[in-house]
Amino acid sequence: MQMNNFKPNPPVCPAHGKPTKREACPTCNAAYMRDYLRKIRQTRPLKTILERARKRARRQGLPYSLRRQDISLPARCPVLGISLRVGQSRSPASPSLDRIDPGQGYTPGNVRVISDHANKLKGNRRLADIRSLSLKGPLARRAKYEAVAAYMEREALLVEVRERAAKEPDPNNPWQVIADFLEQRFRRFPV
Repeated sequence: MQMNNFKPNPPVCPAHGKPTKREACPTCNAAYMRDYLRKIRQTRPLKTILERARKRARRQGLPYSLRRQDISLPARCPVLGISLRVGQSRSPASPSLDRIDPGQGYTPGNVRVISDHANKLKGNRRLADIRSLSLKGPLARRAKYEAVAAYMEREALLVEVRERAAKEPDPNNPWQVIADFLEQRFRRFPV
């Protein structure tokens, strides 16, 4: 994951310069808060991702039960293999929280951090739709749609293995061992 290397301009209020009169001047307070939130996005990107997901879940009426330990921020997009850029303005390489099954909402095991570009390519489409786009879609995007389809197939396999592992809650259950292995493998990079 690439961190922000540029030095942004310090926050400035048009009336007072440095935002030192936050209590009395709404513009000073707004300038200070923009800078504060930018720093939070850079230093604690998962916090920002989770807060945005919670707001989307509330707005869309979806379940939300994520905690910090339920997601991880990979250095590379597990779909397209591009480096994720944290702390900069939104771009195709920004981290984005994908709901593997959009109907299940933001729940542990149903989300993965991927690039914004991959998430937009996937959207709420079904695997059959993505497969069709990989064959008949715009020529320049076919390979990317193929990568999204492979990602969706991997995630479907992981869901199936997790379901089998849940039938026998023994930690030595071979299905649980396979589920743990696949989860670690799928977090890293495209297979």
